[in-house]
Amino acid sequence: MITDWNLRTVFDEINKISRAEGDSHMDGYVTWGCKQDLYQILWHVQNKLDKCSVYVGEDDYKRNHEKKQTWKALTK
Repeated sequence: MITDWNLRTVFDEINKISRAEGDSHMDGYVTWGCKQDLYQILWHVQNKLDKCSVYVGEDDYKRNHEKKQTWKALTK
């Protein structure tokens, strides 16, 4: 399989939406639309993950992510 997407580009596009959502110069109508786009992305990805196979090491991968998130929250 050829990977014909760039993860950094995907992240950059999501970050653009996030910055637009937090733009204090925009009204709630616009920023709410941005947040709705983020929800649509989240739900789409969740739907696709639900259809994926389960892989060896996946639980450890997710657990390590949760540990990092917990540590990040605790150090704030």
